[in-house]
Amino acid sequence: MLASRTPVSLHHRIVAAGQRRRCIGGSERKLQGRHFTQALESLWRHRPRIPPLPAAAATGRDAKSSWQAPVLENAAFEEYYKVQQIVHKEEWDAFMSVLRKPLPATFRINACCQFYKDICSKLENDFRRYLESEVSNEYGEDAIRPLPWYPGNLAWHLNFSRKELRKNQALESFHEFLKHESEVGNITRQEAVSMVPPLFLNVQPDHHILDMCASPGSKTFQLLEMIHQSKEPGLLPGALVMANDLYVQRCDLLIHNTKRMCTSNLIVTNHEAQNFPDCSLANDYSEAYKDTCKPQGLEFDRILCDVPCSGDGTIRKGHEMWRKWNSGMGNQLHLLQVNIAMRGIALLKVGGRMVYSTCSMNPVENEAVVAELLRRSGNSVEVLDVSSELPELVRRPGLSTWKVQDRGSWFQTHDDVPHDRKNVVLPSMFPSSNGTEESHTVRGDVEVNIDNRSSFLRNCNIEETSKINHDTDGLSINSNKKLDCTSNILNSKFPLHRCMRIVPHDQNSGAFFIAVLHKLSPLNGCQIQGTKIQHPLAKGIIVQLQKEPEPETRLYETILTRQQNNVSKVVDAAEVLGRHQNLSMDKQTSNDNSTEVEMVFNDVESSQAESGDRMKLRKQTRWKGVDPVLFFKDEVVIKSIISFFGIKESFPLQGHLVTRSTDNARRIYYVSKSVKKILELNAEVGEQLNIISLGVKMFETHRSKDCCSCAYRLSYEGLSLLLPYVSNRILYASPLDFHRLLQYRSINFAHFVDARFGEEAASLMPGCCVVVLLEGHKHVDSICKDSSTVAIVCWRGKGTMNVMVSPADRKDLLERMAYRFGLKACAEED
Repeated sequence: MLASRTPVSLHHRIVAAGQRRRCIGGSERKLQGRHFTQALESLWRHRPRIPPLPAAAATGRDAKSSWQAPVLENAAFEEYYKVQQIVHKEEWDAFMSVLRKPLPATFRINACCQFYKDICSKLENDFRRYLESEVSNEYGEDAIRPLPWYPGNLAWHLNFSRKELRKNQALESFHEFLKHESEVGNITRQEAVSMVPPLFLNVQPDHHILDMCASPGSKTFQLLEMIHQSKEPGLLPGALVMANDLYVQRCDLLIHNTKRMCTSNLIVTNHEAQNFPDCSLANDYSEAYKDTCKPQGLEFDRILCDVPCSGDGTIRKGHEMWRKWNSGMGNQLHLLQVNIAMRGIALLKVGGRMVYSTCSMNPVENEAVVAELLRRSGNSVEVLDVSSELPELVRRPGLSTWKVQDRGSWFQTHDDVPHDRKNVVLPSMFPSSNGTEESHTVRGDVEVNIDNRSSFLRNCNIEETSKINHDTDGLSINSNKKLDCTSNILNSKFPLHRCMRIVPHDQNSGAFFIAVLHKLSPLNGCQIQGTKIQHPLAKGIIVQLQKEPEPETRLYETILTRQQNNVSKVVDAAEVLGRHQNLSMDKQTSNDNSTEVEMVFNDVESSQAESGDRMKLRKQTRWKGVDPVLFFKDEVVIKSIISFFGIKESFPLQGHLVTRSTDNARRIYYVSKSVKKILELNAEVGEQLNIISLGVKMFETHRSKDCCSCAYRLSYEGLSLLLPYVSNRILYASPLDFHRLLQYRSINFAHFVDARFGEEAASLMPGCCVVVLLEGHKHVDSICKDSSTVAIVCWRGKGTMNVMVSPADRKDLLERMAYRFGLKACAEED
């Protein structure tokens, strides 16, 4: 009987009593309620007493409920990379020890932001000294230091991880500083090795650049910084960055992260990277190059090909990789990586440079891919030796030999693979694939001196290490020891030693692979058509792809299917579900009781939730679920904007304005000359490019009833671009009045400290205006042309001046005012 009177049966009896209670209504409810309560008390009073657990059992239960540290072990991982010999035998313990430690946090300062000098000064003079005094015992003397290999000391390394940064109270103020500066776009929190690939592109001011697999956008942001830094002062940059990603949702993240740059030279597209369109006007490949000076299609001077990969180079960032890693992850991605990179080479201009990179240590995803690119391209492409570039970056040469593992078995050549696995383990995965030297034999009393590999350990001229990496077929070979047996060592004939490997224990970082490719001549038609080959994998295989080591783990989900023409194609899983997710931004709300101020601040909110209307218009475009890109040609509106703000003729406004709406253009975007040419080409070829976002928001409609003669107001995002060319509706405020505007957001004309400024504001006609910070003794005629000028968009209402800046930007400006002029910054919300 005791066995039946368990807490479980007790629970059922209570539930049954409750159900009976709910069935009773009216005056009987209270009476039944008392009976129900009494029944409960009786049940619990007479419930059987459960004997206490033995001490040993209780201890075991407590042990299970307590937190256990994750197991940072994977025998298959260790076996795989020991056989591949990615590090010297003597380094193995140090290599594994570093892999089990948390990854140090790193970030990069945006050199194009107005306040980058203030940020550098604050890091050097404030935080560096503070952290050295507060946490030097825990994290060492150089708790924070610039990365020596990154130009201009713009990238910084921290001796603590992101988790430690969040948890340690001594680092709280520094953590808040990083979060805020990242939010407004002054810094980018990015892993150190992820910053490396763009640096080897050698970007020039007029280059057209393609980022093939761009999301979440830290490298794209880096490329945008480069083109804006390289431009001449006072001129608009002529370069272009086209950032592409496979999934619409990831494109939204890409847009959000690059929006902080406020650039008119960016296009975001949504395509499979291996099928990226060339927008060719030629009928065939021979016509495309009949005029080599002006090819009839889309070509790029620089291409960043940071492909989806297994991501085991990011193993220090999370514990999941230790659990889920297996050698098949890299094998499944090999062909996709080859196809993406070959498409990049086809889109590259002759003389152009492409960087192929992964955050994987697997040679099947790295050297094997590069070797296959060189084999397919013939003499059209070469691997560049860039050992003299970034000399302080510790890197190692690429491997010249490796093995392939499949289902626990190791294979040296494709001939060794069982017949039923030959369509999964591809010939291109091996160093001895077609187009390479098959092998050379080591026989008899050949002396092998392994000490020659010491130059492999640190920076060196990698041309001198071309014959360092040899696979010894799993044998342990001591220095100067002779081999009495016969072993086959298979080396690729391609100069893969020119590739770069970054390993974690060299400079306390993640792992990365980089190869710099140079295009010598056009690919022929067969090579271009052969950039996609048959994929023998069966239908429905779902592969999780992790790309670069960014702040969040990057996972792609693709479905490999065989098409009717037997050509492999990666089907966008998000497209199957429909492209209905759009960029969503947190709306800002205002609690101001003033009707006029509420109208202005709500207008700012609507501009921040820019994508809110994207679902309203889904027509006039060949791409389902994507708004069309239309040139804005309303001459009456354009002339009214030019007249109202006094925009100078030297600013190319006509023909550079686009909108995503056909009925009522609420937002007008400005695009550079280079982007305009791409749009014209895309229209001519029937909209081959699926454009998700482009340009910078310059103007948007307002909802004011103040009888403003212009239906559009300036956007704060585009102000820095347009300010040097605006001649009307500009007010110059002292630091004190500028600070008061930012602090209170809305000020009556009579309440400004400088009465003359209040009078000038009152004399303006109602509508949008620009308030410029007047610093020192700068002349008003030249201040707007200075790139360091601080200005904000305001609204001149009936009796007040109202700031039209987001809370994050307002907070940033207030902190700059406090740092520069000693003015006390107010709380985030007043």
